[in-house]
Amino acid sequence: MPDKHKSILLLCCFLAALITEARADVSLPALISDGMVLQQGTKVNLWGEADPGEVVKVKLGGQEAEATAGHDRRWKVEIGPLSGGEPFTMSIVGKNTITLHDVLVGEVWICSGQSNMEMSVAPNQAFWPMPGVLNY
Repeated sequence: MPDKHKSILLLCCFLAALITEARADVSLPALISDGMVLQQGTKVNLWGEADPGEVVKVKLGGQEAEATAGHDRRWKVEIGPLSGGEPFTMSIVGKNTITLHDVLVGEVWICSGQSNMEMSVAPNQAFWPMPGVLNY
């Protein structure tokens, strides 16, 4: 290889070494997003990923919590207990800032089952406790 090519290769390697370390922004799982509903009256866990050692601050409804990302890049905060009210804005701040809008606090119910859980909610049906009470 000619000396000119070696010099260019060496220069490229040197410039690549000067480029600052790649920055990994704070990130959240898809479950934590705009429009989510959080359980009221209890502490809520929020989590995500960031650079190891990065401090992450979470602000919601006048409360703030802080965590430091571990060597596995994971962080987790506990915030609350929360009270229901207007939709909130949540901010997650590390090297970057993520802002979530329309975060609601209220009752969260999780139901699961099979087709036997399905029931129509319509007036004047045989299962309706007081037929004819609801007239549309």
